[in-house]
Amino acid sequence: MKDYTAALGSTSTAENVQIVIAPPYQKMDEIEKKNRHFQLCWAALEGDWNIAERIYKEDNIDTQVKLSKDGDTALHIAAAARRTGFVKKLLEQMNKDDLAIKNNAGNTAFFLAAASKRVEIVKAMMGKNEDVVKIRGDNDMLPLHKAALEGDKEMVEYLYEATGDELLDNNDRFHLLINLINHGLYDVALDLVKRHPQIALARGKNKETALHLLARMPVLTRILDFNSIRLCKDSAIYTYNEVKRDVIKRCPPMFGRQRMKERNELSLRDRMNERDELMNERKQRLGWGYRINETKRQLLYTGQEIPDSAFELVERLWKQVMLLDDSQILEIIRKPWSLIFEAAKQGNLRFLKKIFSTYPDLMFEVDENHYTILHFAVMYRRLNIFYFIYDIGRFKDMVVQDTDKEGNNILHLAAKLPPIDRPDIESPALHIQMQIDKWWFEEVKRITHPMYAEAKNKDGKTPRALFTEQHEELRNKADKYTKKIATACIMGSTLIATVVFAALFTLPGGTNENTGTPHFVRRASFIVFTISDTIALLLSSFSIIVFLAVISSRCEEADFLSRVPCNLALGLHLLLLSVKAVMVAFSATVFIVFKDGLLWTPVLLTIMVIFAIATYDGRAWTIYGEVMHYIYYNK
Repeated sequence: MKDYTAALGSTSTAENVQIVIAPPYQKMDEIEKKNRHFQLCWAALEGDWNIAERIYKEDNIDTQVKLSKDGDTALHIAAAARRTGFVKKLLEQMNKDDLAIKNNAGNTAFFLAAASKRVEIVKAMMGKNEDVVKIRGDNDMLPLHKAALEGDKEMVEYLYEATGDELLDNNDRFHLLINLINHGLYDVALDLVKRHPQIALARGKNKETALHLLARMPVLTRILDFNSIRLCKDSAIYTYNEVKRDVIKRCPPMFGRQRMKERNELSLRDRMNERDELMNERKQRLGWGYRINETKRQLLYTGQEIPDSAFELVERLWKQVMLLDDSQILEIIRKPWSLIFEAAKQGNLRFLKKIFSTYPDLMFEVDENHYTILHFAVMYRRLNIFYFIYDIGRFKDMVVQDTDKEGNNILHLAAKLPPIDRPDIESPALHIQMQIDKWWFEEVKRITHPMYAEAKNKDGKTPRALFTEQHEELRNKADKYTKKIATACIMGSTLIATVVFAALFTLPGGTNENTGTPHFVRRASFIVFTISDTIALLLSSFSIIVFLAVISSRCEEADFLSRVPCNLALGLHLLLLSVKAVMVAFSATVFIVFKDGLLWTPVLLTIMVIFAIATYDGRAWTIYGEVMHYIYYNK
């Protein structure tokens, strides 16, 4: 028997069941209320304060009312949706205590705003109630931790200053440090470690320390880029920054007086600026040689690098580790996995130098396979670490003789394909992969004794036999890849050669019927046309010869070391130069035809041609330049 109750209804005595029917007007009120809440929720999502204000006034709805099934108020919704104007208007209608209201997940609107990447919203809320920064949310996290999880630098810096240090315990600080490192916010992480150096020894749930995370920092190498427009822009920016730095350095007193304050009175941004200034002063003391090399790297290469603050953070953390005894240091180094070998795998040489500078014995660390950092450098193709160890002759001579459990010496490791867990991405050009691997094998062979080059592993294979076996599939793919490119480029070169050859016999403006002399033979534009057309013909013809050499090549292992990649790069470069010559010839032809009429037409077309040539970024040489960059830049 079921019993239904309500305010009004009719009863059936036969069934002894009370049936209650709700009044129609009551149902309508509930539906209307839900609709108004839905409209208010949508207005908060859209940031439409006019609609929201009208609903609040007409229905006398409280600003604290929860509008969603998750218990979110309008402030929660607008803060999460990053509606800055709506939040500011809504805050004017709220009391200080209203900002402490939590949704069903236990989060305040301020907690959601910390993840919104809108610092203005956070500032507006703190202007209403400064204590909201102290209220923890989901998983007992402070708003500062939520911002660090999102990785927004501006938000983290603001909340880092706003959150009182007394609110954080060592566990909070460690998790904050981990999140800052994971998102590359090394400046703030460095400031945190300077204030609380003890967190350098803390371990997380996976038993990793902050140093373990820094050992896994991916070393992002730069890529050659000859884009003329980018070079001009970067040169102007670099010159402006250098001039600005010199002006600030010569300017008196103001910043100097600021630095005379006690460090704990300075804000985070002041401390970061002060640290940057000291770093720049150190670089200035290194002289013009360092500045020229740094300028060249900034202008000719694109890509991100790990900032200096990250390695300053490594140095700070390592200083705390060095205060321990040897057994405790090795415990941190080796568990849960080796810092040294992970850094070697990533190619993180600066990290290793920080460690080895105060504890050189760690260079002799050996893992369960009898591998040292030199073996890892060879396996993972880390030239910078390889040459660093190579320069330490005594250490290199000791480790090249070691073999692993399968009887492989260091040259066997160089003969193998790179491990599949190599952190960075291989070049998509197959012949470049083959070239790099072949060059790498010969480079490692150069440092080993001749007897090790002929040594056999437990499978009875010498390093060269192992190289051939491991690279057979890659060689076949690279062979097809290069010949396919060469065949396609020959078609382009042939087309250009045909067009420019025919253009010499169909001269613009025609010829004199009596003498056969071109009408515009004395014009400068005609001379430019003739020269550029001839250059295009020669270059396209030379590129055909070079591509034919690539197609006819057998593409053996030795061919990939230099001949095939260089010929392919040279052919592409000649082809693209011929295209540029054709563009010049076209521009000259337009001047010949339109000079006496619409002058703006040839001028406009010539500007377009110049722009097209200027934006040419040397992609043809990238095929060869990638290898040269790989070999020399990583040293």
